[in-house]
Amino acid sequence: MTLAHVLSADGTRIAVETVGEGPPLVLTTGALQDRASVRLLAETLADRATVHTWDRRGRGDSGGAPTLDVDPLGAAGEALVAAEVADLAAVVAHAAHPVHPALYGHSAGAVLVLEAVMCGVPAGRVVAHEPPWRLATEDPSSRHELAAATMAALRDGRPDDAAAAFLDGFPAAAPAPVERLRATPFWARTVALAPSLPHDVALVVRDALPSDRLAALRTPLLALDGGASPAWVTEAVAALAAAVPGAEHRTMPGQEHFVLPSVLAPVLADHLAQ
Repeated sequence: MTLAHVLSADGTRIAVETVGEGPPLVLTTGALQDRASVRLLAETLADRATVHTWDRRGRGDSGGAPTLDVDPLGAAGEALVAAEVADLAAVVAHAAHPVHPALYGHSAGAVLVLEAVMCGVPAGRVVAHEPPWRLATEDPSSRHELAAATMAALRDGRPDDAAAAFLDGFPAAAPAPVERLRATPFWARTVALAPSLPHDVALVVRDALPSDRLAALRTPLLALDGGASPAWVTEAVAALAAAVPGAEHRTMPGQEHFVLPSVLAPVLADHLAQ
C-alpha cells in the first residue's frame, strides 16, 4: 500500500492511497467518511484491481476544508462542487495507468462521481451506489431544513450537532440511529469529519436528479442499490438508471445503504470484468 499526494487545480493537496494489481479503480466516499472508511473494500479488491482511495477535500490527509461562512445552497455551492470535481480529476489522472480508471462512488460520493463524469472527467466505467438525489417531483423543503441545521451547528462551533443534523436528515445514510452512534467509538471520528459537510450539503441538497444532463452520458454505468433500503433511495436509483442510456440497475438483495466489503466487492469486480 502506498500513499501519495496529488495537486488539485487550485493547488490543494489531495491524499491518495493505492493497493493491489490490475485495472485501475477509484473509490469515492460519501459524507462523514474518509479513505479509511473504504480501506477494507480496497484490500478485498486488491487481487483484482489497482484500487485508489482518497481523502476528499477537508478530510484526513487532504487540505481544502471549506470556510464556515459559505452558503452551500447559493452560488458558493457551485464552487464547492466544482472544487471537488477538480480534486477527483486530479485523482483520476494519477490513477489512469494504463487506461482510464473505473469510478465507484457511494452516497454523496456517487453524486460527486457522476457530476465529475458529466463535466468531462474520463472514466472507463462508473458505479453509482445509492446517490441520494431527490426526484424533481419531491418537495425540497426538508432538505433545506437539513442544510440550515447543519450549517448553523457548524458556524456555532458544534460539529457534533452538525453531524447529527445531517444524519438525522438522511437516516438511510447512517449505519444506526444517531442516538446510538453517539455512544460508540465511531462517533468521535464522524465528528472530526463534520467540517467537510458543506461539500456534501452542496452535492445532495442543491439540485434534484439532473435527468437532462445524465441523458448525455455515454460511460457504462451501474446504478446500485440495496433491497432493504428505503423506497425514496431505490426510486432515485431507478430514476438514475432510466435517465442514462444503456445503464444497468442492480439491486443487492437484503442490503441497506452500507454494505459489507465481502458482499460489495464481487459486484464491483463483476462490473469491472465486463
